[in-house]
Amino acid sequence: MVKLGCCWLTLVLVVISGAEDPEEGTAVATSGGDLTEEQCGKNRDGCCSELYIGNEEDLTKCFVIHSPKLPADGDTDMGKTLRFLSCFVECLYKQKKYIGKSDTINMKMVKLDAEKMYENRPKEKDYHIAMYDYCRKDAVGVYNLLKASPGAKVLLKGACRPYLLMVFMCMSDYHQKHECPYFRWEGSTKAGTKEQCEEAKAKCYVIDGITL
Repeated sequence: MVKLGCCWLTLVLVVISGAEDPEEGTAVATSGGDLTEEQCGKNRDGCCSELYIGNEEDLTKCFVIHSPKLPADGDTDMGKTLRFLSCFVECLYKQKKYIGKSDTINMKMVKLDAEKMYENRPKEKDYHIAMYDYCRKDAVGVYNLLKASPGAKVLLKGACRPYLLMVFMCMSDYHQKHECPYFRWEGSTKAGTKEQCEEAKAKCYVIDGITL
């Protein structure tokens, strides 16, 4: 699964170059000392900079299906990259049955899925629903801007439901622009924060009385 990592490096580049508002910021980070329930609900220094990409099992299944579309190493054709990512994301949402009429997000299915995925974890359930509700709306504006751009039209030619890709991109850094509670904390091996973020996350689950 080495190529999967390369794919997400590409996604980072796409997100950075996308139509995002650079003025949006995040809440003040917290770190150090004994954790409290209040601190568990906020950003934690070094634990909120990684993109959120979802469940590994779902990702792997769709990656295997669409890997033939993945551009070869060194291929700088952004159109190919967008076509791969859009079809990959469409696959993820099809699996979840999240796609509604006219390529919208079916919030009824999102809520039903959240109830099942996060049973006895109400904070995660509410966060999941709020994230999808925000991003499905935000993606409309971003996608409309892209459709009005001749250059973007060329890049998106042959893509699988580009609107869904806009939703996914919004979700990938939602925790960086909004709340980043403990269940979104993730460090990186490169930065040396992976272990400390995992430990802090585990402590917060205990604080909330949740056993995984």
